[in-house]
Amino acid sequence: MTAAVWIQLGASLAAVLLIAWLVRAMGLGADPRIADAAHAIRLADEAEAGFGGVEVARDRAGFAAIVRNAEGRMLLIRAHGNHFAARPVDASVIGRLDKDFLTLTTPERTFGAVTLQLGKEAGVWASRMREVVRG
Repeated sequence: MTAAVWIQLGASLAAVLLIAWLVRAMGLGADPRIADAAHAIRLADEAEAGFGGVEVARDRAGFAAIVRNAEGRMLLIRAHGNHFAARPVDASVIGRLDKDFLTLTTPERTFGAVTLQLGKEAGVWASRMREVVRG
């Protein structure tokens, strides 16, 4: 191999390492998860100032959560890319209960349907959704 080939190989390797470092520094490709109830409440407050979450139903994998405040209002929070997005849970949201899973579908197609594995709490949160629809 000639010196030019070695230089080209070294430059290519340096460029790949630089791009990998930039991707990591920018947080691209991250796997965002909702760590715990406190994290979900913080995300709800970031989405809606003063929301004041008091109760959380967090998906077992941490990809989504429902946060309820003292007034009974609820926000659905989900991973969206390497960030989080939140939408209010109101009468326009369709909920479907299937054993330990609660699937919420918002009217906003870009937000998509969110399935939360809540275990035995799934039925409790499904009934709270019915109260929102009636309220």
